[in-house]
Amino acid sequence: MMRVLAILLLFVAGSACAAGRICISRDVLLFGEQAIGTAVTQSSSVTNCGDAPFSFTDVSLHPATSPAYRIATTCTVGQSLGPGASCAVDVTFAPAAPGQVSGGLWLHNATTTPDQIITFYGRGADARSGTATLAFEPGPLTFAPQVIGTTSNAQTLTLRNLGPADLTMTALVLNGPTPYDFRFPGTCMLGVAYPAGASCELYFYFTPAGLGTRLARLNVDAPQLASLAITSISGAGIGATPPPPAIDVIEFFNAVLQHYFLTAVAAEADAIDRGAVGPGWVRTGLTFRAYSIDTQAEDTLPVCRFFGTPGQGPSAHFFTADAAECALVRTNPRWLYEGLAFRVAVPAGGQCAANTVPVVRFFWPGAIVTEARHRYVKDAGELVRMRSAGWIEEGPVFCSPP
Repeated sequence: MMRVLAILLLFVAGSACAAGRICISRDVLLFGEQAIGTAVTQSSSVTNCGDAPFSFTDVSLHPATSPAYRIATTCTVGQSLGPGASCAVDVTFAPAAPGQVSGGLWLHNATTTPDQIITFYGRGADARSGTATLAFEPGPLTFAPQVIGTTSNAQTLTLRNLGPADLTMTALVLNGPTPYDFRFPGTCMLGVAYPAGASCELYFYFTPAGLGTRLARLNVDAPQLASLAITSISGAGIGATPPPPAIDVIEFFNAVLQHYFLTAVAAEADAIDRGAVGPGWVRTGLTFRAYSIDTQAEDTLPVCRFFGTPGQGPSAHFFTADAAECALVRTNPRWLYEGLAFRVAVPAGGQCAANTVPVVRFFWPGAIVTEARHRYVKDAGELVRMRSAGWIEEGPVFCSPP
């Protein structure tokens, strides 16, 4: 009894998995060059390679199929193909005009892959074929890696008729794996006769929709060409480069000197904490964000760091990301240039970008030049206190990232 039950369960399970499967012997028919006024036929076999019947729900020509193709098929709507059974598709190519033409036959069906199509390509040729040659200059176009969803600058592709006959283009078509990643406005016109030596231009733009290699082929047809003129257009899609990590610019204060100091270098901050640069320096607890001087953070500028010339200038530091201001201060004998301190975004028209916070520069002139000093403040409460204390507000000079 147990053995009979096991066989029954096996039979039921096998029946549940049975399904029809469509197999097409040739789903692309390539006719190549065919003289106008002649005809040639190619065939494809459609078979049920599964283990259950399936039926055709639609057998019809693709709307773009050229009238140069005639179709004869034993595959019909409603027809049921049992396992191993086949029907045939015969495609005849009989071009009446020169040029590349294509077509397709849909074979919609009741399998798990219902959208099947047989496509066909051929090119009509006449006595004009081979009387002119088209050259691509510079030939295959290759774009530099481009961030997905962004558009490259244009690259120019020149199409030149090398003659000897006039050349009249009838088709400019992009196909291949990812043709929609490229577009090509230009001066090349269909139906216009270009004499030997004449040329036109296409301006290609690349907007990758995905990662990795993106590839298309430009196909140009004309009655005077011996075959399609084809060149490749390629590029690579990449992800956006993540911004470098932001770092803290740490503020110190010396109550004896009544001066402020900034550093974005952790080793220097540690040395100040240890008293290596003199007594009395403590962290205020206030910071703003910037980037290391060694990074290439986008849309940032390097910040020049100065210290007052002993006996002549302020006994304090000064920081600026304004290149003109930096150059001017470097010519002032009251300041010593100490190098670049960090990188930071700067305001445009006095305004920081929406995702950043302004860092405002304040100036205290002091009674004598050695008492002059600056402070750089982001904290809202500290801004109010500085204004109340009579410091001169010079406006936003840095933009702190999140």
